[in-house]
Amino acid sequence: MMDAVKAVAASTAALLALLLLALPLFFLSAPPPGFVESFLFTAAASAAAAGGSLLPGLAVAMAARRGGAWGALGMVLYVPALVPPTSVGVLLLAAFSTPRLLCGDCPLSQFVSAWVVNQPLGVFLAMWVMALPVAFSIYDGALREERAEAFFRSLGFSGLRLLVLTAMSLREATLSAALFAWLRGFGELGVLLIFANYPYAASIYIYNAWLIYGVGPAIGASLAVVVTALAVGYAARRWLSR
Repeated sequence: MMDAVKAVAASTAALLALLLLALPLFFLSAPPPGFVESFLFTAAASAAAAGGSLLPGLAVAMAARRGGAWGALGMVLYVPALVPPTSVGVLLLAAFSTPRLLCGDCPLSQFVSAWVVNQPLGVFLAMWVMALPVAFSIYDGALREERAEAFFRSLGFSGLRLLVLTAMSLREATLSAALFAWLRGFGELGVLLIFANYPYAASIYIYNAWLIYGVGPAIGASLAVVVTALAVGYAARRWLSR
């Protein structure tokens, strides 16, 4: 039985390595200018979005455990993970177009145009929305096994202090949520393509490289992203399995 499991596991890993790493090397060429800047910007924006998703994700996970109407909060956070990312992008664009619809060229609509849509803040918001389901699901699973919240409540902690202490006590869950939320934001395309396609995140950069320069330069940038994701995922797995 175990031999069959190992055979399936090895075959699956080998097939993915062949399709996503080995065969694309035949088309490999250097990415066009701007890749390093795009890569670093994406890493920073995704890190900010991942960090910003932790306490809200934990808060919803803690509230959802009370059941009843509070349990519906979890489903709200799952929406970005359940629908196509392009749908999330369209909905965000519509939401931030509402000020112009309601008040024309008012200060709020000017702020949205100048600072949100197709701006760094828009990239952060898009990644943050997609990171929330990751943080919530990891904390939700951890809270089912841990009793940290009940312990800190018994000591009289509440509000933001309760959230911070619970997050600190769930070290492995917090690290997992941060890393996988970061990876989720780093790989986002659909929302960014519609809502915040500038400055170029790595996914937008790769898409444009493919459109303008062809598959070779896009392969170079794609493999760099794949190697980064593999390295982060492997490091996280090693740390969590200690």
